[in-house]
Amino acid sequence: MNPAASGGTPRPINFRSIQPLERDRLTAALRFIWVIPQLVVLTFVYIGAFFVAVVGWFAALFTGGLPEFAERFLSGALRWGVRVNGYLYFLTDSYPPFSIDEDLNYPIQIVIPERAPLNRLAVLFRVILVIPAAIVGSVVGAGLGILSVGSWAMITFTGSLPIPLYEATRAVSRFQLRLGGYFLMLTSEYPWGLMGDPPAGGDEAAESSGWSIWLSQGGRNAMIVVIILGIIETIVSRR
Repeated sequence: MNPAASGGTPRPINFRSIQPLERDRLTAALRFIWVIPQLVVLTFVYIGAFFVAVVGWFAALFTGGLPEFAERFLSGALRWGVRVNGYLYFLTDSYPPFSIDEDLNYPIQIVIPERAPLNRLAVLFRVILVIPAAIVGSVVGAGLGILSVGSWAMITFTGSLPIPLYEATRAVSRFQLRLGGYFLMLTSEYPWGLMGDPPAGGDEAAESSGWSIWLSQGGRNAMIVVIILGIIETIVSRR
């Protein structure tokens, strides 16, 4: 169910992933090799997205809105990127398509709000405004990178991934998705939801369809571990 089905398209970028019932131990064992072609092609997509984002920034600054071509390409780049990250970090065992187009059959889906007027002042200072969220995204991204080694070992040797690790990975992936969407001016809503959605903030339809992310106590503990690992990795890497 699309979270926009009732009440119109939501302002935040939404994310949904379907946890595999059975894990493919072989593709998990070789995941860091299988993903290389995706990363290579995605690098060129991101290079193109950079130039489109620059054009889009100037357009949004003077017109108060992101051009349709920019919105379409940047949304596609974001969609492709989150599918690759989801595959890399073991949210799914399904190989991502080499495409920026929407694929309703892929187990990782995103919903990006329709184009809307942007605050020109917020566009002007977007690079500065995004810094706090970018720091958080960098820290949890580093932590997730370390945690993914544990996910790799769990799936490769046991054929399963503990739910708390899956929950934490999914929450980090959504936060980074929202961070990218905000930076690329696809939404005016600041990134949030790293620790999941508040219990009173979602409805039953969104919860049952997977568009809302709720963290169990184990998931919250795993997220704390991600943050701690990310802080340690950031400190060590800067020495």
